[in-house]
Amino acid sequence: MKPKIQSIVLLLMITITLSCKKDNDEPAAKTKTELITSGSWKRTAFIANPAYDWNADGTFDTNLLNTMFPCEKDNFETYQTNGLVITDEGVTKCNPSDPQTWSVSWRFSNNETKLIWDIGDEYTLLELTATTLKFQSTFVENGVTYTHVETYGH
Repeated sequence: MKPKIQSIVLLLMITITLSCKKDNDEPAAKTKTELITSGSWKRTAFIANPAYDWNADGTFDTNLLNTMFPCEKDNFETYQTNGLVITDEGVTKCNPSDPQTWSVSWRFSNNETKLIWDIGDEYTLLELTATTLKFQSTFVENGVTYTHVETYGH
C-alpha cells in the first residue's frame, strides 16, 4: 500500500510542478531602444493636418507622400545604439552631389515618449513596435499650426 501512496504523491508533485512552471521560452519584451535600433526604417505614410505644400510647388495635400519627389520617398533611416541616426538617400538622390548618407544624434526623452534629433527636431512617439515606427511633429508657418504624422516600417 505504501508504494502506491508514494506513487500517487510523486505523480501529484510532478503535476503541480509542471502546471505551476512558468514558460521560460517566452522572449522578454523588447525595450524601445531595442525596437528602434532593430533595422532600417522606410517612410510608409506622411500625413499633414491641415494640408501642406511640401515642395513649394503650389500643391497642398494632406497625404504628403503624394507630393514628395521620388528621390525623397526612397530615403530610409537607421537608428544605432551609439546614439546616431543615419539617413540614407536610397537609390535616387535629389542632388547628385549630396552625400549618400548623413547622421545626427538621437535620443529618447520624457519617459521615452519623445524622440529627439539633435538638429532641433522633436517628435512625439505615437507607436513603436517590431514593425512600425510612428511619430508626430508640430510647427507653425505663416501663422498656421501644422501637425505631421509620419509612419515608418521595416
